[in-house]
Amino acid sequence: MKENKLFQVSTLNALMMGDYEGSVKVKDFLKHVDTGIGTFDGLDGEAIIFNGKAYNGRATGEVSEMKHDDSFPFACACKFDEKVPENEISFDSIEDFKSKFESLLPSKNYFYIIKMEGKFNVRVRSCFKQEKPYEPLYKVACDQREFEYHDIDGYVIGLYCPNYVEGMNLPGWHIHFLSKDLTKGGHILKVNSAKASYKINKLDEWRLVLPNDKDFASWNLKEDLKEKTEAVEGSSKK
Repeated sequence: MKENKLFQVSTLNALMMGDYEGSVKVKDFLKHVDTGIGTFDGLDGEAIIFNGKAYNGRATGEVSEMKHDDSFPFACACKFDEKVPENEISFDSIEDFKSKFESLLPSKNYFYIIKMEGKFNVRVRSCFKQEKPYEPLYKVACDQREFEYHDIDGYVIGLYCPNYVEGMNLPGWHIHFLSKDLTKGGHILKVNSAKASYKINKLDEWRLVLPNDKDFASWNLKEDLKEKTEAVEGSSKK
């Protein structure tokens, strides 16, 4: 059987409510995956898992490779199949990106991870590491930092989730950026590219690892956080 498997740490609703406690160590997660996105303990920056290494795009504008004993409170990744066909595409906005790639999907009922390389104009964001007691993400995101880069060589790593996983994850595309020199990165708010190459993996198996902490155990994770999630994921503060 092929390794068409999405590995996920925790649920999006738990992260939205403020469960930023790292539950899976980098070294343990990277045994199973090499490509994906997420965040780190305390909501410390934006995770970009690329070529088997975990990078952190921080709110300072810096990027660093995370240590093996660092941990994820939330992450989604796979063992990327590089043997899939490579294609080229252009897009003039993040909305155009999402529309074009959704039209390319053979079915919207599966998960997909995309790996893209090219020259981009991109605006990214990241949040500072939080201190306990943690506040909900929709409040924390009000203090996010944003950075804009033009004609920058880099990579886009993105996850597509089907609509039926809402609350467990984010339906649609969630994309992160990492510069080719590994010095800049974050969650993408705006992006365009005249030409980028890409590969897509379809994932038809989903492994979810739930955290063992008192917050996750006690919260009502059925709360409808759709509007707050959309505001956090797509909004620029500038």
